[in-house]
Amino acid sequence: MSTMNPDNQNSLIPIDDLLAINDLPLRESDFTECMDELLGARIKTPFVIVVIFSALFYAIALASVLLNMKIVSMFYVAIVSLSLLIALFFRYSVSKFLGRLRYKQYCLAKNNCHQATVFYKDHLEIRAGNEIITQLAYSYIRKVLLTENLIIITFPYLSNCIVRRDGFTEKEFESILKNIGKAP
Repeated sequence: MSTMNPDNQNSLIPIDDLLAINDLPLRESDFTECMDELLGARIKTPFVIVVIFSALFYAIALASVLLNMKIVSMFYVAIVSLSLLIALFFRYSVSKFLGRLRYKQYCLAKNNCHQATVFYKDHLEIRAGNEIITQLAYSYIRKVLLTENLIIITFPYLSNCIVRRDGFTEKEFESILKNIGKAP
């Protein structure tokens, strides 16, 4: 068995370049974990800033009330409270919502067809049944994220390949990380 090389459509890759095949289906919790990882870093700094400024504002408002000074109006307390609620929503709910949405999209696209991610020495393939959906060369990888249950491989244009870690043996996992440039 051989497959086409994504860089040169006329050259074939021998089967011994095959590293692993992961055919475990993704679960809704996997998509939530992925969204937590991808959005968590982006949301963390603004969230911390909003929480710090809200805490300072509430301290000033409390001091104002205790000292019978009219420094802070209730309108501003309402605005800061709303900002804090929005920040809490984005920090703790958006990744779950987006994870659920991405999982539903995955289920619709999968359409009960067996999907697998096939790892070779220089690229990976995403297959549906016996058909190759896409081939992605490791040289285009922008980032590799390892979570508790997933390997998230980010390619240009916000394209991500999500693979469950428990779909590999220890040796396959280490080999894949070595070939994609993320040695353990």
